[in-house]
Amino acid sequence: MDHPSLPPLPIFDTIPEGVDAKIVLMGDNPIQHISITSAVGDIAAVSTESTTVTNFNDAYDIAKFPYSFVLDKQAPIQKIEFTGSNHIKGIKVTYRKFNGKTESVIHGKEPPEGSACLKLTNAEIITLVAGNAGTFNGVKAVLQLKFCYLNKDTSEIKNSPVFGNQSLDADLFYAAGPVMAFMGKCTPEYLLSLVLVMADEPVDKAGM
Repeated sequence: MDHPSLPPLPIFDTIPEGVDAKIVLMGDNPIQHISITSAVGDIAAVSTESTTVTNFNDAYDIAKFPYSFVLDKQAPIQKIEFTGSNHIKGIKVTYRKFNGKTESVIHGKEPPEGSACLKLTNAEIITLVAGNAGTFNGVKAVLQLKFCYLNKDTSEIKNSPVFGNQSLDADLFYAAGPVMAFMGKCTPEYLLSLVLVMADEPVDKAGM
């Protein structure tokens, strides 16, 4: 998951046909370029009579990309909450908008109050995501996630705890770059797959 060639959007079905993954934006809060990583986990999952699989695309649904970019491009993620021990059963992502407001979205099972979480200040941005995806107890899904994040005011780089399965037996994935949003697939009980939406270059006040 280390910056493959860019597939055309949509990976899933929320962005109109023919829109390219690398787009120059003009607007009140522009971000010049984004890229998307390869999907990890159960990328082929579809709904059945017993299970509903949901495709999610926070870049489109929350950030309004490619028509705008309403997140704070210098610190778009305020908090990620996690639930699950053998798998990442669900995440709750709170995005920070450039107007000072926040918006939260749940993918998979809702993390209960007091769940493990990664909290970021408005000076911090996620610069690397790593983890494991594979099959555990018959369920193919995202098993583990961990993060590196940068404080742009102090230049300090921090590492998060490991969220989810503590084993390193499953296939490792990783991607480096400023993380803007998430895409993927989930059911009401599991985070099945994950795609990272990233800025191609470091994000500064000019929008790069």
